[in-house]
Amino acid sequence: MGTIGIEWVNKYHGRASDLKNNSENARGFYNTLSGVRQFQYGDDLAWDQDFEESGVGSPSTGSDTIYADNVDIVFFSGHGNSSGAVFGIANKDDGYAKYTEIRLGNKRCKWITFDACKVLLDSNHTAWQQAFKGLHGILGFHTTCSDAGSRGRRFAERLNQGYKVRNAWIKACEETEDSDTWWATYFAGQNSWATVDDHWIGKGSVAANPSKPDRYTYSRGQC
Repeated sequence: MGTIGIEWVNKYHGRASDLKNNSENARGFYNTLSGVRQFQYGDDLAWDQDFEESGVGSPSTGSDTIYADNVDIVFFSGHGNSSGAVFGIANKDDGYAKYTEIRLGNKRCKWITFDACKVLLDSNHTAWQQAFKGLHGILGFHTTCSDAGSRGRRFAERLNQGYKVRNAWIKACEETEDSDTWWATYFAGQNSWATVDDHWIGKGSVAANPSKPDRYTYSRGQC
């Protein structure tokens, strides 16, 4: 069975505006998706270093081999921007999990979801290529998104039903956002391995890990 990890932030201690529904959102995903639940951390226990590669960036305190890169799918719910995910505290690293510090798939992670604003902004999406070290896909938003409480659960329900990972995310976004919001996805490929057609583990085909990607597929659309 596939393994699952989540982190979420509602309390930002003035680093950004507080949110309300990210705990419900992430836990809905965690408790609904069929798989082995590995970790869940929220608010001050959610740390950017959990998503970052050790020795990369400054500070270089990454611990992804224990957390984000030690599960098949990881789901973050909180604030974001075109550089990555924003966390509520900055005393474990610097409070930002940035594309310059993220390297996933060289251990286990296949998919990462940033349920956060603008992480996959079209004008900056190619910067995320350095994160793909076996990673199959990144799911997120091109625009701002709402503080929805049910998107994680809906995403997990579609994965359980056998939707492709990409399509499950799109459907969940369409059900929880209006047409002003644009979902986005970014998938890597290698040779003939079509990760964009991946399913959740046990629910359909999953491509081989693209450890040396030679193609990328970026998509975005209105919800």
